[in-house]
Amino acid sequence: MRLNLQNVTHIFIPLTFTAILLYAIGSTASCTKKHDIKNSDIAFADSIVRQQYDSLYIQPERAYDQLSLAQSRVADSIAYYRLELYKSIACVVTGDMPRVDSLRSNAWRFCESAQASEALYSLQSLFWNHTAVILVNCYGNRDSAITCFKNAYNVLFHSAWASLKELIPVCVNLADAYRLKGDASNSSRYYRRALALADSLHVTDENLSIYSGLGQVYSDIENYRDANEYFARAEQIINNDTTHEIDTYSRYHFYVSNGNNLYFQKRYADALKSFKSASEIADALDSRESRFIADVNLGEVLLMMGNTDSASFYLNRAQRLYKLLPADASKRFYINSLMGDLELSRNNLAAASGYLARASADSLFAGPKYLALHYQRMEHYFNLRHDYQRAYHCLTRSRYYSDSINNAAVRNQIAEIDMRYVQDTTNLRTNLIISQKDDDMHRMQVQIYMLLIAVIVIVSVTIIYILVRRRHRIENEMKLRNLIISQRLANIRNRISPHFVFNVLNRELAANNEGINNLVQLMRKNLELCDRYTVQLSEEIDFIDTYIANERPSLGNEFQFEKQFDPQLNLSEITILAMMVQIFVENAVKHGLRALKGKKMLRIAVQGIAGNATRIIVENNCPKQPASVDTNNTGTGMRVVTQTVQLLNDYNRNKIVLNVSRQQDADNAEQDIWSVTITIPRDFNFTPFEKQLRQ
Repeated sequence: MRLNLQNVTHIFIPLTFTAILLYAIGSTASCTKKHDIKNSDIAFADSIVRQQYDSLYIQPERAYDQLSLAQSRVADSIAYYRLELYKSIACVVTGDMPRVDSLRSNAWRFCESAQASEALYSLQSLFWNHTAVILVNCYGNRDSAITCFKNAYNVLFHSAWASLKELIPVCVNLADAYRLKGDASNSSRYYRRALALADSLHVTDENLSIYSGLGQVYSDIENYRDANEYFARAEQIINNDTTHEIDTYSRYHFYVSNGNNLYFQKRYADALKSFKSASEIADALDSRESRFIADVNLGEVLLMMGNTDSASFYLNRAQRLYKLLPADASKRFYINSLMGDLELSRNNLAAASGYLARASADSLFAGPKYLALHYQRMEHYFNLRHDYQRAYHCLTRSRYYSDSINNAAVRNQIAEIDMRYVQDTTNLRTNLIISQKDDDMHRMQVQIYMLLIAVIVIVSVTIIYILVRRRHRIENEMKLRNLIISQRLANIRNRISPHFVFNVLNRELAANNEGINNLVQLMRKNLELCDRYTVQLSEEIDFIDTYIANERPSLGNEFQFEKQFDPQLNLSEITILAMMVQIFVENAVKHGLRALKGKKMLRIAVQGIAGNATRIIVENNCPKQPASVDTNNTGTGMRVVTQTVQLLNDYNRNKIVLNVSRQQDADNAEQDIWSVTITIPRDFNFTPFEKQLRQ
């Protein structure tokens, strides 16, 4: 469990007033001369507030004197009483409550008697915000504080002169108050209302506090997905703040809150990084309270990470700082409980017993999450003492508080989700629509123009793409057609009355000459297939058998020809390009097997593979070749097949995959294994331009 800002009353004072100061300063721009307000005086007063901002919390007496001096230099009453309220902030920090009441009374009397104007409503809203902060931090009366924040909201919301921009920080203050009360639903409601206003009015001044607040709300109800999203947005704002416009306390508040969120998710390394950033800022703030919170957080997260030595350094320093702070039972409970956990990690039971006992004495001042963790430590302590009865009792108490926390988180999640969908924002939306009517019309026109331009661009690009692709296909078809025609002409020139040659060979040569018979059969089959564009795989295999039978004598007795066919495949039902496999078989014989001495191997495999496709593999051994030899450079036949496959692939969704590879023979270092793999989808269409190719 982390020591959060909302658990420390004194540090909440400057953080809450941050929103009030930013709100009051930001509202200055909306004041107009038509209401008889001296804008120069108000601008001067706000510039003094900006200069004295840090001093209000670090050197409140000096800030009080500077604000009094500024009052003597302004003639406008509203500017004077704005400074009067800022002076009361310094008195709150010093604890001078009688003077606070006096200054507030002066400001309120003026508000009741002055003429209505936008600046006056802004001053009244600031007064109610100030009153709410005092009720929370000085008297712990959160319900009355929420009423005052709502008064500030109503003053601005129902004023015809007030600017909607001024509602943003008031919504943030209301959301903060509900969050401290534990009402996640209403807290989220007002944060989202502030965000909607900021987005609609294009105001970014309050986005850091809005995103950080929403991140804390969702972290409290254990909706870490949304919490991380909003903290990431807040962190982006801080990272983009190159001009250091974000005040120091806001940065400190963000890093502590984000560290708590990461700690709850057990992302200890990320939490440690965030707490270290908060610790660096605490050094700059020169505030014991801020330093105490930073050290406690660092000590606990390091303890959870098992870094006992570093944890001891920060916890011991936090314990020394606590002694210099005003007495606070909740902080005393927590530091003693943490010190007890530290001693338990060192197995120092005597010291741990003392710390845990002192923490238990202040348990009435601790929240459920603190108590759940404390009883876990007590359980650990009694287990080490072998006092299992008390250990079980502490385990029961820890589970009781944990279950209570989980149930509350679930209820808050349900309430927040319900609020998100049923929130009545009719009046707010009406005001926004009226105030932004002209801008909305302009944006709508721009969007229409941009949409028309986008449609024209998309249509133009699509038409150009279709034309270019069509032209590319036509060019490919013509190239392939010309290539095939040239191959056929060469084939015709080389065929001199083939039937006459066959008849002469059959008549003149011996009938029992097997070599001549194989040659004649090969030439006949080649003549039958040469004019066909596609063939069945079974026909291609028969032609290859005849070709191998004709080549076998020249390959020697050590030549082995192996065929492996998937028994589930019917080769007569598989269509391929004519000569598609034969070309690779012929290349294997001519360029590989003939030049090889000793054992020669040629293998053809046909396999059915997943995805309803057929894989054809042609594999052979050959003499070892240099690595620079191109596996794809196998001659004209290979080039024709490759170009044809590429063109056909353009017309098919499922593509033919052709792969040629070479690797060293595992059984003979002086040989390589060449492999050609052809993968053909069963639904491949070989006929897109078959008619043109047949012409």
